Order: sequence, then structure tokens, then C-alpha cells
Amino acid sequence: MSDIAKQTLTKVKYKILPFAFILYIVNIIDRVNLGFAALEMNKALHISSAAYGSLSAAYFITFLIFEVPSNILLHRIGTNKWIARIMVTWGMITSLTFFAQNFTHVYLLRFLLGMAEAGFFPGIIYYFTYWFPAKERAWATSLFMVASPISNIVGAPLATYVLDHIHWLGYAGWRWLFVIEGIPAVLLGVVTYFYMTNKPEDAKWLTSDEKKWLTQTLQAEQHQNRVQSYSAAKVFVHFRVWHLVVIHITIQMMFQSVSFWMPTLVKEFSTTFSNTDIGFIMMLPGIAGAIAMPLWALHSDRTRERKYHIAIPMLVSAAGLALAGTSSSVAVKILGVVLNGMGNACFYGPFWSVPATFLTTEGAAVGVAIINSSSSIGGFFGNKLVGIINGSSLGINGVLGFLIACSLAAFLLTLLLKLNERKSTNTTNE
Repeated sequence: MSDIAKQTLTKVKYKILPFAFILYIVNIIDRVNLGFAALEMNKALHISSAAYGSLSAAYFITFLIFEVPSNILLHRIGTNKWIARIMVTWGMITSLTFFAQNFTHVYLLRFLLGMAEAGFFPGIIYYFTYWFPAKERAWATSLFMVASPISNIVGAPLATYVLDHIHWLGYAGWRWLFVIEGIPAVLLGVVTYFYMTNKPEDAKWLTSDEKKWLTQTLQAEQHQNRVQSYSAAKVFVHFRVWHLVVIHITIQMMFQSVSFWMPTLVKEFSTTFSNTDIGFIMMLPGIAGAIAMPLWALHSDRTRERKYHIAIPMLVSAAGLALAGTSSSVAVKILGVVLNGMGNACFYGPFWSVPATFLTTEGAAVGVAIINSSSSIGGFFGNKLVGIINGSSLGINGVLGFLIACSLAAFLLTLLLKLNERKSTNTTNE
């Protein structure tokens, strides 16, 4: 790598990744705080297991509808303006959950939250295509997505501490949880508007030579992509996009269900666990994922291999869930939760490096949004089914069996994915 390349990429990494990382931590905490609030909220508002499944799924309805339009608007309006709008609105809606008095109120707010937040994650992934060459993208994406397991390390003990210790003005901790975790999104949304640089040519923090190298490198990669000429409309009928969609739906049925239900499931491991105990246990998969995720993605980048780097983590996730469901030892059950978190984390870096290798410009924005919006389908049906299963005679073992089946299905579907592995140091897998 030339000196100008190293110099430019170093600047880009330090300017783009830490800030995106912080935004994603806040995003994940706001998205899954419902799972921790449920430890107290469900009883307070008389929400049954099946009703909570519907509540968890409500978010994904509007998320699915608005995901693609949101990413198109981001492409046309500018990342800084659109991500700022997303964050301010989702933070306000999250905070308003403080005032919910019944199931209907929470359902409506979750419905609105999906609308407000739609486009954040695919918008950031698409934003990376403006700044990172393909051979750096899986690693950059994985560093960004380390925020997901880190959010457990930060969010789990914070949430359970608030539940147990914050009862200001006589209001329950679960109500304050939404306010305490919603306000940072509003504040960071304002910062985003002024901090984010939309494209390399707008970067005052790059020299002319650095801008030129980065722009030419990214343009050269676009010319190498076999479907560079695909319009946004043609992306909707691209077979590989829909294969990735099916994989993503399947894995999200497991992952999104784990995000919303795991605190409740862990509470069933032992009758002695307090909310604070659960918070500390939920830190462990975050720690394991934060360590494994960038190492796995770096290995994927160095070997130029994607398929098995996507598939193998799903076996690890399934094995973890199997341990959690079959062992009689609480310690082994917790180890299973940790393995599941590690597998889930390692999946994403290699997976999200694939779309940008065969889609460019607005086609990439649409393709990434289509794939990511499928998480709404997986999240909706996964949470609905988990709620039904958990409320049936099958209970927790039935839930874990269902989640294992989702992980194994994602593994098998990934093995069928057709990717051309390139050996050149200037290209990545397609």
C-alpha cells in the first residue's frame, strides 16, 4: 500500500468510524431497551407473553415499509441531514414511552419508532461505500458493528440498574429507562448534522492529493463491478440481492428475537437472579462478541473469503442456544448465551461486505436497504412466534429449539450462496 493510501485511510478511519460507532451504540440501546423494560413493564401494564410478542413485532412493520424510501432520501438529501433527522425523531419517540399507560400506548409508540428509525443502519453501511475501498470494508463494517455487542456491555447493566434504583418523582424505573436512553439520541442527532462529511470531495480534513486518491480508487472499483449499470429498479429483481434477503430474514428471526427476549429467558435460568444479575450476565456475550467480531472480519478480508465466514458463526450461535436449552448447569447455560452472542456478532462484518461488491451508487443504497429491511420481516415473525411458543406448553425449550432451527437454516442458505472468490489484491469477493 502506498504512503498516500495509508495516510488517507488512517484519516478516514479515525474521522468516520469512532463517531459512527457511538451512534450505533445509542441506536442498539434504544432499540432493545424494551427487552429490559419488559422485566417490570409487562407486569405493570398487564402485558401477556403473546401480547409482548406482538409489541416487539410492532416496530418492524413501519421499519419494513420506510427502510428503502429512507435510504433513497439519504442518497439524495445527504447523510448528515438525514441521519440527524432519524436520530432526533427516534430519541423523542423513545422518551415519550415514559407516559405509556397501557399496551396500546406502547404498541403505537413502537410502531412510530420503526418509522422514525428506518434507514439508519443501511444508511451508515451505504455511507461507508463513499469512504472505504472494498478490501477495507468488511473490517471497517465489523469495527462499526462491534457497537452491537458493546451496547450490551454498556446497556445491559445500565438498564437493569435504572430498573432497580431509579424511581424519581415516584415513577417506576422502566419509565425512566426510556427517557435516560432516548435523550442522547436527540443530542447526538444535532451533533451529526454538523460533524458528518457527506463525501470525500467535501472533506476539509483531507488534502487535495488524499481526496484525489480516494475518489479515483472508489471510482475504479465501481467500474470493476459487473452490475455497475444496474438501476435502482433493476436491483429489485437481482437474484443475489434476494438470496441475501432470505439469509438475512432467517438470521434476523433468531437475532432480533434474542435481542428482545434474552433477558426474560435468562431470568428463567435461576429463581435467584435479580434484574441487576441479569444485566451483568447480558454483558458477557457483548464482551465475547466485541473481541471476536473484528478478528473474524479481518481474517475474512485477508483471506478474501466471505461465504464460510458468514456461515460458520451461525453454527456457533446454534451450538450456544443448544447449550442454553439442554444443560442442567446454570454456568453452562450462561456459556451458551455467550457463544450465541459471539456467533451473532461475527456474522455481520463478512455479510455486509458482500452487497457493495456487486452494487454501486444508488443501486447500492437501494440494495443495502432492501436487504436490511428484511430484518423487519424476520423480527416481526420471529418475535410473534417466540411470544406464542413461550406462552405455550413448550415454554423456554420450545423457544430455544425454534431459534436453533433459524440459525441452522441461515447456515444452509449461506452455503448455497454463489460468490466468485478473487485472488487479486485489488478486488474482493463477488
